[in-house]
Amino acid sequence: MIRFLKKDNVAGILREIWPALVVLLGTLIISSFAERIGFLVVKKELWKILLRFFRFTFILVFPLPLLPWVFSIIRGILHRGNRQLIQIQGERAEMMGRLDSWFIRPFQGIGLLMLMAAKFLTFLQIYTGTTADSSLVLPSTQTQFSFGRFFVVTFLTIITSLLLSFLWSLDDLGIRHINRKTGEVRMIGKYLGVLLPVLFGFYGIINLFKAHELQAAVMYVAQMVMILYPSFVIFAMLHYHYIRGHERVLLKRLKVVPQKNKRYS
Repeated sequence: MIRFLKKDNVAGILREIWPALVVLLGTLIISSFAERIGFLVVKKELWKILLRFFRFTFILVFPLPLLPWVFSIIRGILHRGNRQLIQIQGERAEMMGRLDSWFIRPFQGIGLLMLMAAKFLTFLQIYTGTTADSSLVLPSTQTQFSFGRFFVVTFLTIITSLLLSFLWSLDDLGIRHINRKTGEVRMIGKYLGVLLPVLFGFYGIINLFKAHELQAAVMYVAQMVMILYPSFVIFAMLHYHYIRGHERVLLKRLKVVPQKNKRYS
């Protein structure tokens, strides 16, 4: 990833992440004309928007070097019995499409993080026996720093980053599961990487609607997307280039066997 940042020119990087910069700039402009919009900071504290953006992006990206270690742990589960991991050469992604990098993957991340937040609040409610405050996982109107909220958001973001990185890596590298006894080849968790984070993300949104009035809930969701989208676009881009630069290491950690292109179900 560092080699990528050194070799590629700034113009090339900007072409890949310009939607993220547009949304971030739009957030800054809107905030500069408003005293407060929901939980967005007041205009005299615009620097906090940038700080939050860089902080959240860093939290998403820094677990990437842990992927080889994660792969070493997971491979034992994926190689059980007659099952083996193979790489379908024709399924390996030579480049990431704009639809994936600007829409599908960022919204997968947002949906999955919202799902994680909703599940965490549910856990707290069961464990403590009281209604958990959504401010633990949502940006607050308060200007002071909250260590508890920072810790919870950081933890949920790291889990989201690692899970998405694992699923995206399998897709980008063309890794499939084969049953050596029957010869059946399948995707690992068919459609899991594409559908579940987005669909179940709505579960978190529904919970948000239950806890707030309709107008407030809509504003919360819209602002969460504005806040999270730029970071997830950059994360998706850096993840893809990290995978390309560490493909051999990752395949070795998973003990993947190269195969010629074949149909799978």
